[in-house]
Amino acid sequence: MRVGMVSKFHAADGLCVRASYVARGLMDRGHEVYAFTQSPDVQVIPPERVHRFRAVQLNPHFSLDVPSVPRLIAERSQELGIEIIHVQMNSGSTEAILPFFKNHLPPLVVTFHLAYAAGPALYRTVFRIAWDLSIYAAKHYDQIVLVDPSQKRYFIRYGVPSERLTVIRNGVDTQLFRPPKKQPDDGIVDFVFVGRLSLDKGVDVLLDAFRKYHHENPNTRLTLVGDGILKWMIENGNDNNGSIHWLGTIPHDQVPAILQKSDVFVIPQNIGGLGLSVLEAMSCGLPVITTAIGETTRLLGDNEGVLVQPNDVDAVVDAMRFLAENDSTRLRMGERCRQKVERHYSWNVQLELLEGVYARACS
Repeated sequence: MRVGMVSKFHAADGLCVRASYVARGLMDRGHEVYAFTQSPDVQVIPPERVHRFRAVQLNPHFSLDVPSVPRLIAERSQELGIEIIHVQMNSGSTEAILPFFKNHLPPLVVTFHLAYAAGPALYRTVFRIAWDLSIYAAKHYDQIVLVDPSQKRYFIRYGVPSERLTVIRNGVDTQLFRPPKKQPDDGIVDFVFVGRLSLDKGVDVLLDAFRKYHHENPNTRLTLVGDGILKWMIENGNDNNGSIHWLGTIPHDQVPAILQKSDVFVIPQNIGGLGLSVLEAMSCGLPVITTAIGETTRLLGDNEGVLVQPNDVDAVVDAMRFLAENDSTRLRMGERCRQKVERHYSWNVQLELLEGVYARACS
């Protein structure tokens, strides 16, 4: 099948990583994949199959694309014989406009990436507006892929028939993200964060909690991978003792090496659920400290990590203390995390489900 993917590919976030995994997996399974994208660098798809358009990035999540993008996609789809268009929602303004050109396009599939928000009232209100607008746009696609099972009830409430909804959770390359060989114990407990340095990922809470706990237990370190608006909290912090390491953005295939040197993954986010970075950490055998919102409350068990409430610094400190001071519990949790990912989050299973979505959209 010839598949056209409308997505970002270059940013260091879960949406782009998932899009790259899907594109690579589909090609490995014999499909031809073409990209329609604003991204300057698309390494996973052959250059001759990449069709770029201009866009203005409004924030780390969303861009305003040039109005001619739907026509570009329609024309190229006809020329190339593309059989299905797969849009990654939250990648640009085109996702809301494209369904209105359905008469000139192949069947349309959308992956809905938005998750949950917790925090101040204004924050939740703004997010709710974006959520409602995105669901309204997604309703006009032939098939909708959800990354979180809890999203389904909202779409049904908005009048979307259940037969147009398929849950395909994030998947992990379990060969790349795997537990390390036994590491020498240096007596330091290493916490690690991977993601955007932003309020929605709870980086401010994480830094406050780690500094508080490190004062109590100096035999601790925190490594952060990623970039974002809160990097000033690290750059301007009093971290000359070397307890906090900020690596910035690194290539995705280098992330496993960082995780494999760590003991606990921490992401006290206030948007989302069991995200890709969490699954990748679990695949490397790390227990997780994260927030009890969305599907996380069902998918991360008590024997695999510690769930905290949003914006609760003291709760994160307590979780850090518990995992730092209980070595055997920490190791058992990490083993169970790896087992869960191997059973339920392999990309082979997810791609089979996606091929079924494509078949239903084309029928």
